[in-house]
Amino acid sequence: MRIETKIELKDYIKLMYILTYRRRGMIIANIMGLLLFTFTIMYFVGIIESDEFPWMPVAFSVLIIIVMPMSVYFSAKKNYKTHSRLQEKVIYEISEETINITGESFSSEMTWNKTYKVVELKDWFLFYQNKLVANIIPKQSIGDHRYKLREIVKNQKIKNKLKNN
Repeated sequence: MRIETKIELKDYIKLMYILTYRRRGMIIANIMGLLLFTFTIMYFVGIIESDEFPWMPVAFSVLIIIVMPMSVYFSAKKNYKTHSRLQEKVIYEISEETINITGESFSSEMTWNKTYKVVELKDWFLFYQNKLVANIIPKQSIGDHRYKLREIVKNQKIKNKLKNN
């Protein structure tokens, strides 16, 4: 199966937000940020009375609600701009035995037994080489071949989180 991809900056940033904000710790942090923000609003409206200004809830809610998303955005943008291979057209040749990856400036062959896991998201397939490094394939590049890709992955003895449809 042959898949040609080219990842755009906006898509890469969107993926980084998805990967960041789907982790349990980030979900809990955002809930805490929203609670602290609510507490701060209640203070300003007068529902909660206090002799001191609530500096800590204001600081933490701003950090969680504003600074963290900005940090993800700027980190993803910097990562994309500094890693030229992310910007290249990449061709994946996926078979039952190997995954061949060819870019404009590189070529690689991976065997399935050294693949850490495969994760399917709403708009992406992620082929993890280890816990942190993944090859990313947009589903729009795969088209109807996603069913065949799922079958190939299911036939391998690797961890996977694939969708049923």
